Amino acid sequence: MNKGIYILILTVFFTLSRKRMNAQQPQEVTPFADENVDDLGDVSDAFQTAFFEALKQKGIENYERAITSLNKCIAVEPELAILYFERGKNQVFLKNYDEAASDFNTYLDIKPNDVDVLEALYEVHFQQQDYDAAATTVKKLIGFDVQYKEDLARIYTSTKRYEEALDLIEELDDEIGSDIYRDRLKSKLYALSGNTNRQVKEIEQNIASNPKSEAEYLKLILLYSEQGDTQKAYETALELQKVNPYADEVHLALYKFNLNDGKIDEAIASMQKVLESTRMSPPAKHRVLNDFVLFVNRNPKYEPELEQAIAIFDTQVVDANIYQELATYYIQKGNKAKALPYLIKALDSEPENLELIKNTSLLLLDAGDFEKVEDVVADGLDLYPSQPLLYLTYGVALNKQGKFKAAIDQLELGVDYIIEDLIMEMDFYKQLGDAHTGDGDAAKAARYYSKVKELKAQGN
Repeated sequence: MNKGIYILILTVFFTLSRKRMNAQQPQEVTPFADENVDDLGDVSDAFQTAFFEALKQKGIENYERAITSLNKCIAVEPELAILYFERGKNQVFLKNYDEAASDFNTYLDIKPNDVDVLEALYEVHFQQQDYDAAATTVKKLIGFDVQYKEDLARIYTSTKRYEEALDLIEELDDEIGSDIYRDRLKSKLYALSGNTNRQVKEIEQNIASNPKSEAEYLKLILLYSEQGDTQKAYETALELQKVNPYADEVHLALYKFNLNDGKIDEAIASMQKVLESTRMSPPAKHRVLNDFVLFVNRNPKYEPELEQAIAIFDTQVVDANIYQELATYYIQKGNKAKALPYLIKALDSEPENLELIKNTSLLLLDAGDFEKVEDVVADGLDLYPSQPLLYLTYGVALNKQGKFKAAIDQLELGVDYIIEDLIMEMDFYKQLGDAHTGDGDAAKAARYYSKVKELKAQGN
């Protein structure tokens, strides 16, 4: 018996958060929400049975069976749009994205401009990283909700259309106001496009409309500082100082300006303000301290002031780069004892950094901390089991502790990884000779010492 029915179907629908998308990393699909469907009209009992079977199978995640039932329905009612939407959603669950897109497009041919289906089609294109098709679809969605301009901007970002993306973000800011997510996207776009002039103009306009905004002054100071325009950074800092005489950010500009102007005491005072500030970001502090390190390299009489700055900075959480820079500074000064703690901190921050593993283990070896060398190198070999320098360092540390059998094991493993490095090969054989001497096998020791002599002769 044919009859009209109106049903509430549990469907699956892509939820598209306006704040969520990262255009470089397509998102995994997420559960659909409930939705109402139109009156199916007069359909046969067989059609209803197949349709409800499709819904049941989808509900228990038997998507292929659901598609089989929907195919029966489509054979009977090929112009019923909802069938293609339902089949497309099952295809999505099976990650058959081409088939899903085809079904959603068929629905839109029958019933154009359905927002739900457009959103589902958009997500499929995005999942496939088909950004041209995604852009075409999202442009239609903008007619329903202007916030989709942000999605289009993110698509343009992924396809390197940075200026067009910025245009869209600015349009959206004008229409509905700015927010923190779009501000971050704009900053990223400015960096990618290299269009700092446009960024400066925007910040200046923001300051003109809101002259009390410390955040905008800070953006401008940082931007001028990164461009190396210390004069403009200084002038902007003075303007910020009028707004807030106690703003720590002012000293970012004052430090560099005074340093360049030869006002060293004033520059150092500003540097200390920056380093002590709880408002300043670690990267900003890093830039200032690194700059002062370079200055002291040229002007060593200010080393005591650098020591004080490092002491301030050393109490804060920073990245490995600044620790490496400080270690390099002290190594260049011939002060390995002061360099070593910074290398260890750098390695703690980046335990998988091979260069840090090598440099730290060598400096520890030089300092005579052989047990610590063992720890560092053992961890390093877990990550990089074909690095001969790590085996050599390990062998030396073990020999120094009288662990001769263990040294032999490590050195024999490592020597096979040497590739055309005569000096390292001689070092390995020398250490193997020492290990066998310590282990009481003079004959083997002699053979290895003999190899060292042979290689030395080759080198000459």
